[in-house]
Amino acid sequence: MRKTIFMCACALVFSAVCCAAPAKLTVKGGASVTTNGWADQGKMAYASGNVIVIDDESYKTPAEKRIAFTNAIASGSVNSGELGDTAAIIVLSGTVNLSDGKVSDTDHSYFDEFDPETHMRLHKDFMYDVGSNKTIIGVKNARVAYGGLRIKAFAGQEKKNIIIQNVSFWDAHGSTEYDTSVPEYASKKASADQLVIEGVEDKSTKANYLSIPENIWIDHCSFSDGVCVDLDRNYNHDGALDIKCAKNVTISYCEFTNHDKVTLSGSSDKFTDPSEREVTFHHNYYHGCVQRMPRTRGGYFHMYNNVYEDIGTKNNSGASFGPGKGAQFIVENNFFGAHKGAILSANDNSASDEPSFYKIYSSGNTPELSAENSKGLDGHQVSEKPWSIPYRYKLLPSQKMRVQVVKEAGATIQKIVVNGVKY
Repeated sequence: MRKTIFMCACALVFSAVCCAAPAKLTVKGGASVTTNGWADQGKMAYASGNVIVIDDESYKTPAEKRIAFTNAIASGSVNSGELGDTAAIIVLSGTVNLSDGKVSDTDHSYFDEFDPETHMRLHKDFMYDVGSNKTIIGVKNARVAYGGLRIKAFAGQEKKNIIIQNVSFWDAHGSTEYDTSVPEYASKKASADQLVIEGVEDKSTKANYLSIPENIWIDHCSFSDGVCVDLDRNYNHDGALDIKCAKNVTISYCEFTNHDKVTLSGSSDKFTDPSEREVTFHHNYYHGCVQRMPRTRGGYFHMYNNVYEDIGTKNNSGASFGPGKGAQFIVENNFFGAHKGAILSANDNSASDEPSFYKIYSSGNTPELSAENSKGLDGHQVSEKPWSIPYRYKLLPSQKMRVQVVKEAGATIQKIVVNGVKY
């Protein structure tokens, strides 16, 4: 990972308001937060329950630490892994290895094993669920490694009021469903996500969701495939932060690097209802990535004051934005640096008079989106915002973002106080 910590003289405390480059993160149970994005519609607040500390001193082995952590984020207790709504603040210190030590930076062989007859993978991805009313705070270089977390709403079980701050998501790692060395399975790809937000599809409509997560804030987190590099062809990773469906979500001050398919929102063209995806991306730093920042179907998406640098590879040119059917984009004051391919590459075969015909409003970007740097933009640009932004936010000049966001984004907060205790 990169960079030194940037201490902003005007940002000495970071608590109720999402401000820039905090030298100190202060978390108080029950205190309201302002995310300057869609999550503000959910009246977000830190969890008011017990504080659970997951560290190496209390849990001596990778398996012990993993069990305590995944139990806590599911149930609000280290003693139960059953999903529940009990409020809790989980303080994660250092690395939690979701594979219980089976995978490391130097040994990924666990996912190189396939059945010799069926050619199917022998081991599933390591994926663990987060329950409602959970706040996860990272301290002392907190990392969630070699697996992923899932926020999934089930029928009769909502998922809401979840905050994750100052955590690095490191090398989720999995494998393709089948052995790609066998010719008939050569096109198979991996399914391992670092963090995924999803719901349960409505089988009656086949185009909507019965259960949708809501009120989620992901802030000052880092996402990377670690030492593994498969940007040209995904044998080991899928999404960094996928948002299949969700209401009132803010993604702020996060860093995404060394990853191909960053964020998918809306998993197929049948999902065109924009009310099922309400997401704000602001002050995020994307670099050394390839595509899907985000790739979307129907939804209300607001991207402002983000930075996109070094996007695409020689063999996988990609694009930062991928609007599709039903997408409603507002793109403001972002900085677009070097791209191997287009900044935007759309995929929408709707007719211009159909409700699913995607729309995009762009303003204040450097450079501005145009036919020269984007594919599939013609006819979709609109002169007025396609939806009314319901929350407060402040735009800064896009040129300033190249310095500011690079210094401030990611899991870089070093001084943290939770309910009066310093970490």
